[in-house]
Amino acid sequence: MSRALADVSTTTVTPVDFRRPSRISRDAVVVFESAHEAFVRRLTSTWSNSTQAALEIEHLATEQLSVDDYVKTLPSPTALASVRVGPLGATALIDLDLPLALLLVERLLGGVGDPADTAVPRRPTELEAGLIADGLLLPAVRAIDEALTEIDGEPSELLGIETTPQPMHLSAPGELLLLLTYRVEVRGDLPAQGLISIGYPVAPVLAHLGQLAGGSVDEDHALSGQVARGALLDAQLELQVQLGGSPLPASVFAALRPGDVLSLDHPVGLPARLLCDGRELGSAHLGRRRRRLAVQIVEPPAVAPLTDPYATFDQELAP
Repeated sequence: MSRALADVSTTTVTPVDFRRPSRISRDAVVVFESAHEAFVRRLTSTWSNSTQAALEIEHLATEQLSVDDYVKTLPSPTALASVRVGPLGATALIDLDLPLALLLVERLLGGVGDPADTAVPRRPTELEAGLIADGLLLPAVRAIDEALTEIDGEPSELLGIETTPQPMHLSAPGELLLLLTYRVEVRGDLPAQGLISIGYPVAPVLAHLGQLAGGSVDEDHALSGQVARGALLDAQLELQVQLGGSPLPASVFAALRPGDVLSLDHPVGLPARLLCDGRELGSAHLGRRRRRLAVQIVEPPAVAPLTDPYATFDQELAP
């Protein structure tokens, strides 16, 4: 299935996959979309000047979907770029419709850019691929930095381009993306249009959203609270399981050989300790699940209750 203008919904009704609940509220999405108005202005100006064309870029839709689902919607061939977004410290994806890209490349070379010449899907030549990267996608990367100027970080970097992308080559297939899609329209005697989309991983977007908001959120700080909760819940923590200590003479340590068996002072029925960053969280019994060691929780971690991160989303769905 290919992604075309007709596939992008411009309505306010968005399908919801309850196996992957939306983690960004509508208010938060509006903040991110507003920041990307600078992306639109910068890219429109740069492409218009370099191609000598009257261009208009407008936002069509914002969606949340997995890398795998996103890549499945792309046409083949396409121009899909991996971008290291410096302000977010994460890798994003930019997709540019290949027929539109080839048309703009023709204009970069001084041609008229007739849509009929790029109507039949084909892969770009080596020269065209270089111009797509340097003349079209690199300015898009600079425009992303313009949109995220409120966030401190290194300049973003274009990592590479694929014309037949595979999810496993790009990122974790199940990783959730915040996808912003824009329509690019070439006006004049030879009109044409196509799509450019940017897919950001959701977790780093949540972690930096407060900086983009710039204090313009509601006084109750609902958005800031959601950003903090989302970032915390997405953080990767290392769980350690520890048995009780068993004192042994140094001579025993010095004489240890492969195959030796040590008897521990830890009773068989006594739960092990659960640790995270050196802090005890709870306890659990040791066991096995199929071919792996496992633990059964006896005393769960004692944590302060968190406000439901989906509360805002649920309220938006309420009649």
